[in-house]
Amino acid sequence: MIDIELKEKLIAKIDSINNEELLNQLLRIIDLESKAHEVYDLSKEEAEAVNEGIAQLNKGMFISNEEANRQADQWLNR
Repeated sequence: MIDIELKEKLIAKIDSINNEELLNQLLRIIDLESKAHEVYDLSKEEAEAVNEGIAQLNKGMFISNEEANRQADQWLNR
């Protein structure tokens, strides 16, 4: 369980801060923590694209990373 005393200390410290930039940074950190627990729902199109990629993989329709890099280099005329 989260220590209530710790939360109270943090609230008091934050309440005493007058530096707007520091407060904004703290808010970003807290927002990141709360967003880390959110589940991203794929759109219908995204789910279809993922399923298409899995089907291609299962059919052996893929190339190695090295081959992809070689093709990219060739495409970029390197």
